[in-house]
Amino acid sequence: MSVQTERQRLEMPAHPLLVLERNQEVKIYMGAGWAKGKVIRSDLDGCTVRLPQLQRTVRVRDARNISFLPLKQDC
Repeated sequence: MSVQTERQRLEMPAHPLLVLERNQEVKIYMGAGWAKGKVIRSDLDGCTVRLPQLQRTVRVRDARNISFLPLKQDC
C-alpha cells in the first residue's frame, strides 16, 4: 500500500461502519498488517470476521480497519 493511500485511509471517519453481507470477503488491518477473511456477522456497531489463515475470529468496530474486496460473481 502506498503512503498516499495509507494516509487517505487514516483520514477517513471511524464511523459509520457499513452493514456487510455474510460471507463477503474483506481485508482487516491488524498490528501485523492486513489479513484476509470472510464476514460472519455485521451490524451498525461492528463486523465479525473469520480469519482462516490466523485461525481466529475478530470484531471490527472501526471503518478505517476494513477493506472491501470485490464480490465474486458466478458465471
